[in-house]
Amino acid sequence: MLSEPKKIRVKFSKTGSLKFISHLDLNRTAKSAFIRSKLPIWYTQGFNPHPKTVFSLPLSVGTASLCEFMDFRLCEELVGEAVCERLNAVFPEGLHAIAAYAPQTKFSEIGWADYEIRIETVSSGEEEQRIREVLSGPLPVEKTTKAGTRTVDIAPHVKLLSVGSAPGEIMLAVRLSCEEKTFVNPKYILEFLTEHIGFPSERDDYSVCRTEVYFSDGTTPFL
Repeated sequence: MLSEPKKIRVKFSKTGSLKFISHLDLNRTAKSAFIRSKLPIWYTQGFNPHPKTVFSLPLSVGTASLCEFMDFRLCEELVGEAVCERLNAVFPEGLHAIAAYAPQTKFSEIGWADYEIRIETVSSGEEEQRIREVLSGPLPVEKTTKAGTRTVDIAPHVKLLSVGSAPGEIMLAVRLSCEEKTFVNPKYILEFLTEHIGFPSERDDYSVCRTEVYFSDGTTPFL
């Protein structure tokens, strides 16, 4: 037993049907997994003891991710591999612990995130060029915050990494700001494309996956 609880960070993926659960449901799922894994979890003191769990970036319902993070505390020393092994043994399908380690950074240091957007469509062969054109200019979108709704140009906070296509599919890779005041939800990109080029339309299915997060420099992967 440690004299002081040890904070540990778990990097995990959230895919498949689990991408449709809310943040609250994810928190409940994690707490249930802690109990069934028999990890030596540290609980808060008082009338309602509970694990002190903190997650990294908010993730919209319906968005998958390969790079989620959660911090919690342990009462005993365990190597990262053992933590991942115990969690993966009880995680539901769609959640997978990738790595576990003692954190040296804060979630507030995250500044950017990469997203892969896949749009299923009967391509005319012109979408790629049209997407490049509209995303290379101003990107005015309606953004709702605590202060209300206003039109904001998100272009300075969006980096188009690539546009490609395969039979029946268009693929975009974008790097979006995660800073509190300039946060860009990938839905803004999809809504802008629909409004300006009619693509994706209501008939087109699409998927969004967060693939990597970075420090504020936009190039160093977050740990």
